[in-house]
Amino acid sequence: MKTNTDLAKAIYRDKISEQERRVREMALECHAAITNTSVSVSLEDCPTIWDGIMCWPSTPSGILRSLPCPGYIVGFNNPQNFASKQCTTEGEWFISSTTNTTWTNYSQCYNDRTTNVVVKFPDIENASLIAQYVPIAKAVSHVGYGVSLATLIVAFCIFATFKRLRCPRNKLHMHLFVSFMLRAFLTLLKDSLFVRGIGLPSDFTVQDGDSYYVHNNQFSWQCKLIVSLWQYFIMANYSWILMEGLYLHNLIFFSVFSDTSSIALYVVLGWGLPVLFVVPWVFLRAFLEDTLCWTTNENSYYFQLIKGPTTASILVNLILFINIVRVLLSKLQASICEETRRFRYRRWAKSTLVLVPLFGVHYVVFLTISYLGIKGKVELIWLFIDQLFASFQGFFVAILYCLLNGEVRTELAKKWRRLSWGSRGTDHRASLPLNSLQPPAKRSYLGTVFNRRRRRFRSHENGYKRGSTACTET
Repeated sequence: MKTNTDLAKAIYRDKISEQERRVREMALECHAAITNTSVSVSLEDCPTIWDGIMCWPSTPSGILRSLPCPGYIVGFNNPQNFASKQCTTEGEWFISSTTNTTWTNYSQCYNDRTTNVVVKFPDIENASLIAQYVPIAKAVSHVGYGVSLATLIVAFCIFATFKRLRCPRNKLHMHLFVSFMLRAFLTLLKDSLFVRGIGLPSDFTVQDGDSYYVHNNQFSWQCKLIVSLWQYFIMANYSWILMEGLYLHNLIFFSVFSDTSSIALYVVLGWGLPVLFVVPWVFLRAFLEDTLCWTTNENSYYFQLIKGPTTASILVNLILFINIVRVLLSKLQASICEETRRFRYRRWAKSTLVLVPLFGVHYVVFLTISYLGIKGKVELIWLFIDQLFASFQGFFVAILYCLLNGEVRTELAKKWRRLSWGSRGTDHRASLPLNSLQPPAKRSYLGTVFNRRRRRFRSHENGYKRGSTACTET
């Protein structure tokens, strides 16, 4: 799935493209100088060398060579200072015992503890096009998460307020709503606090109106905590979508389950399963890949602890969805009446569409495109649609499974009538004549019979109002 980290990658790649271009130019010039040099170099001198940032000319042994700090490196904000490189008495450039490579002292080229961080991201075609539309995609996702968060809070409060709605099925919905709310909240919090999706403002220094990164191992623990919680709640959201699918599947296929059965096991699995994968991922990042704010994944194998279980939950939900739809269709085809069958086909299609956001079936399409590695304009379209569905899914779930629910609407209507009559009950009773406050007279026998027949007729009418003729079903 596309995340806000992917958006940050596209923006960041565009930011450092100028620096990379200058570094390549300087490297070519240095290699050309090494190849075409006509000056004889003593065997006791250190040879000309390119260290990845600067070109160091041949230097006599035992000399500390100093050169002005390069101005083309982002974060090197002290061009008046000098970088240095030691040529040892053996005629070799100093080699660091830590990295086992030649080492250059650039500590005087930046203030305090700040330095440039160069991260190699995968190539993205049409980077300028993506950079142009990325802000639009992010704005859409922010609106979607905001709308979803507000709607989910309303839906959760409705289920929590009315005791008649607190059945196990709705309690399961409440946990699903909470997972969507926490995912939306952490996403909005991360996007509002992080600079370019990389880290907190305290992890950056501002120079000439732009932000530069601090050293890798000096990113704050607060930003890593936010990213860890963000990953957990994303996984918890997928986990609860899976729990909803399992619960519905068990209600349909296993008679031992009922709508009054306990949901304790689902609660434990829904919130506990993500812990089994996020905690090991945190330890791997802390000890083996503690780079930046853990918003990038240089080692894709570590990220499989997050992506693998998420993919598995999507595929399991797809299987459950297909099985449930198959059973609903088989029951539909048992009808021998063409008129009833046509009506039930419409109900089956409606039920199928309602199940799509609950089971997250649309994620299968995005997952397939993700693994195919499609680039260019197709990637841009997919990125936009993915952000749209991911951010608004909580809104659709709250609408379909709470606000449009018949039981919920009935309880809200009752509450509204009680509030309406309660607010004007005193004035209404005070305005009535004294005899109107007496108990009403008993209805006549004919009136009672008429009302009973009218209710019976309405019940039959409601049963067949969608068909022109009565149908016999087997």
